[in-house]
Amino acid sequence: MKKVKDVMTKKVVCLETKSSIVKAAKLMEEKGIGSVLITEKGKAAGIVTERDIITKCVAKGMDPNKVNVEVVMSTPLVSVDQDGRGDDAAKLMVSKMIRRLPIIDNGEIIGMLTSTDLIRNVAKKGRKEDSLVYLVQDYEKF
Repeated sequence: MKKVKDVMTKKVVCLETKSSIVKAAKLMEEKGIGSVLITEKGKAAGIVTERDIITKCVAKGMDPNKVNVEVVMSTPLVSVDQDGRGDDAAKLMVSKMIRRLPIIDNGEIIGMLTSTDLIRNVAKKGRKEDSLVYLVQDYEKF
């Protein structure tokens, strides 16, 4: 399988920790994405997903206009190196039960690897050896 840098999304959408949850949700809707990387002073601090907004804010009766993303963001970040293998990243995603991996190089955010990125790559090749199921079939996640 290809290296992470060859499969990842290079345009990462970010917000600062003091941004509201409503701002994050509107940005996700506008960009057609399911997560926003959260930064503090330009450095990756966490990630907010649609699920985080629902389970950690809305379901708990919090006002998304008044709550900052830092309250609901998932942290610490699980990330991989841009020169790592895509299949190793897929195994990590399965083991951690996550769908997004920020790519950080020397403290700089350079990309995001998502399960969708991996599926697109597999779909282009059409070989069973590149199937995500094939890659993780012997990998125990629990």
